Amino acid sequence: MVYTFIINTLLPGSSKIIYYKHFVPYDVDIVDESTTAADVRTGRRKRRQEIADMVHSEYQFRRSVANRSVEEDVLRLGNDDTLPDLETGHILLDCDSEQFVTWMGAGYTGFALVCDKTENRLLAESVLRLLIRYLQEHVRVLTQVTDIGLRTDRVGLVLSRFLPQGTLLFMNNRVVRQFEKELDTLMKT
Repeated sequence: MVYTFIINTLLPGSSKIIYYKHFVPYDVDIVDESTTAADVRTGRRKRRQEIADMVHSEYQFRRSVANRSVEEDVLRLGNDDTLPDLETGHILLDCDSEQFVTWMGAGYTGFALVCDKTENRLLAESVLRLLIRYLQEHVRVLTQVTDIGLRTDRVGLVLSRFLPQGTLLFMNNRVVRQFEKELDTLMKT
């Protein structure tokens, strides 16, 4: 089960969340009767920002160790429109938490899936890579980061195809091609 999908900036400085999608209803987070919906929203907002900051920090660290610049990725995207080499990682959230984060980043954009601790990490990574590929194709998420807010319906369509209701699907090439055809049809309408 995927709890949350997050797109955030990876610019130097602080990270900003550009898009997020929760797949778990609010009533799951209500622990007792004194917890209100506003408390749940505030808690989720803080948690999303913490996750985005962790991804940002990991990405910046790996970039500095690898001695690669962000401009190389941006140039690669501009020249041949292929995905750059994505920095990838997994972060285990708090010791008492039953969640982990699979994240990828390239250029100025980071992506994260907050998953249940029992989920397959390789499957989460594979699905996230597919999401990034189709988000780049249909939304230009890596090259036109500022336009994501204007195209949330397209982001939602991609998520609904490849991550339906937060479920990680095992997909072979035939299934991916079928989803791709359905997505192309939906994008044209």
